[in-house]
Amino acid sequence: MKNNTFKPFEDKELESYVMQESQKNEKEIFPIEYNNEKYWVKKGRKTASNLFHHLCYKLLPFEFLIPVVSKSEEEAVLFESNKLISFKEKGLNTPEVVGSNSSLFVMCDCGMQVYVYLRKQDVKGEEFHYYLDKYIQEVAKIHNVGLFHGGAQSRNFTYSQEKVYAIDLEDSFEHSVDIETLQFRDLLLLLLSMTKVDNFEFSYSDIINKYIEYTKNDDFVSKLKILARKLNFLVRMNSVSWIHNLLPRDVKGFCYLLKSLQEL
Repeated sequence: MKNNTFKPFEDKELESYVMQESQKNEKEIFPIEYNNEKYWVKKGRKTASNLFHHLCYKLLPFEFLIPVVSKSEEEAVLFESNKLISFKEKGLNTPEVVGSNSSLFVMCDCGMQVYVYLRKQDVKGEEFHYYLDKYIQEVAKIHNVGLFHGGAQSRNFTYSQEKVYAIDLEDSFEHSVDIETLQFRDLLLLLLSMTKVDNFEFSYSDIINKYIEYTKNDDFVSKLKILARKLNFLVRMNSVSWIHNLLPRDVKGFCYLLKSLQEL
């Protein structure tokens, strides 16, 4: 990213208020009200993958296991706030960054997480697919300008005023990891996040087809099939009734996703 400086707060009273609230609030991310407007404060938090994560990736070099680059709290603030600004400059939907310093940054409110909308118990078919499609479109927009999100789960996108916004852009990766791999990882995380949506029946193939329609990344279909074949042992294990009964819901959802990928 070109910019490597903090964005000064134009409203110094807001910055002072934010710093006071930050001292009182132990949460890393929290909302504030200022001059009848809602903002979100995000404190710097270290990013790192532990030794076990690195070991897993060595043994199972799958894209969704790629370790993140370690960053200090200050480096994390600088990286994420500037990535949000950079995304917006490229026409992508991100919350406006009001200001940043070495310990935190402040952004405008941009609605609730897409995950919340998709998980509504009373969600109707047309409504569900509206939010899902908006979500897929925004991931595709990021990829179509040659970028990646880094954590493309539905909880890291919000919805407000007919737009989906990308948030939580804190993860970065070694320069040796190419952009296509990181975009494929985004798609995997999108699909993985949908394994937690169990209140409404949907099709993984429809999601993938929508993504391909928006990006023209047709080669990702074969990559998904290859991944599913490599992890076929999980599908086989899940098909054994007594093992299936012991598996946690998340693992069962992942196995169902893998089976759907095999059928593409």
